[in-house]
Amino acid sequence: MVMKRRDALVEELRSGGCLSARELASRLGVSKSTVVRDVAKLREAGVPIRIEQGGYSIAGPQAVKRAIDEALLRRRVLRVDYVNSKGVSTTRDVEPSICLGGRGGHWYLVAWCRLREDVRVFRLDRITSADVTDERFPEPGRERLGRIAEAVGG
Repeated sequence: MVMKRRDALVEELRSGGCLSARELASRLGVSKSTVVRDVAKLREAGVPIRIEQGGYSIAGPQAVKRAIDEALLRRRVLRVDYVNSKGVSTTRDVEPSICLGGRGGHWYLVAWCRLREDVRVFRLDRITSADVTDERFPEPGRERLGRIAEAVGG
């Protein structure tokens, strides 16, 4: 029963855009507190639910990809919410270098991670949101280019 309700909640968000807890509660026939609790559990499980001023929404993979493309094209810092393989979510500012496919059919972003102060490879399906900032980052130096090449197997 709980899983069906949570699946229904995700489907409502996919089809309804940004919805408040009150709207979701009405559509699902549950209390507002149940919606808040379910959203928290779904986010813990890695579902890319964004909490916005107007309510909840799901960050679609196309929105993440568009933000990455824009950041790469305009050489802008990208702020991402990333869920690692253990389900731990972090917000990071990254300087994107390249986006590539491979390794089991997944797409990856190779970027300088300011949180870790190193090059990191991010699986796109684990990026729950991506926002392009106004900050432009400089051309990477020789050392960083070497680290990027190592990260992509070169």
